[in-house]
Amino acid sequence: MVQGVIDRKLNRRNTKQRQSILRIIERADGHIDADQIYDHVCQLSPGISLSTVYRMHLFTNAGLLAEHQFTGVRRRYEIATRSRHHHLMCISCGRMFEFSCPSSDGLKTRITREKGFRVTDAEVRLMGYCLECQQRLVKNNANTELERR
Repeated sequence: MVQGVIDRKLNRRNTKQRQSILRIIERADGHIDADQIYDHVCQLSPGISLSTVYRMHLFTNAGLLAEHQFTGVRRRYEIATRSRHHHLMCISCGRMFEFSCPSSDGLKTRITREKGFRVTDAEVRLMGYCLECQQRLVKNNANTELERR
């Protein structure tokens, strides 16, 4: 994706640093924040500044990246895809998971029909506990109960 896209979309010079940033996000397992991107990109481009990495708005404005921010959590980035998906966020470990929600399209249509409101975008965000954190919490609660006895 990186080759040539930066020049066209950003209307800016295609630097190795910009290529590295996009490559890291492409290869990331899930959603990644600017500090994580910086840690990885420093290995590829040791001279890169943190401010270069924090200029993510260039990529998001150009439609190359999608930015997500949940209450109390740093902005996370992913490569902008054509497939619509929504997010689950674990409030314990902070990991994000994607899921599809076909009913959101039906809801947009219904709102347009019933309220005359033209919905241009929608994102479902569900907060809770991932399976691993649920198991850890159950184990910790069991240990706490045993300690009380």
